[in-house]
Amino acid sequence: MAGETTSAASATPPFAVPAGCFLVPFTVAYATTQLEANDVMELGYLPANCTVYGVIYSPTDMDTNVSPAVVQKVTLGSTDVATGLTGAQTGAKSFVGIVPTTITAATLAKVTTTTAPGTAAAGTLYCAFLCQK
Repeated sequence: MAGETTSAASATPPFAVPAGCFLVPFTVAYATTQLEANDVMELGYLPANCTVYGVIYSPTDMDTNVSPAVVQKVTLGSTDVATGLTGAQTGAKSFVGIVPTTITAATLAKVTTTTAPGTAAAGTLYCAFLCQK
């Protein structure tokens, strides 16, 4: 069913936040049923009191159709920070610089499938956020 949400495994970051720049990585596995339009995959929480500058978006090929269609977006809290991501069509990796976003409380990061794949395939998404304290 489209529009389902898969919850994050943890409600708090599993580490102390270092000074300077650092990455906050998440890896999630997708079933074919989690790639329908408006399905949300919660990645986990980014730590409080840091600024996010970019997203490493590294999916496997999750659309095996001859004309792949899957499109995703990354959201921090309620703010879309990276939209129109098509890497899951072919497994293409990308770094997306974003408008610097300062977060003052632990903030949920999530990926939404905005366009369903032509032929869904199970896969994995590695997503990392470039942050600075």
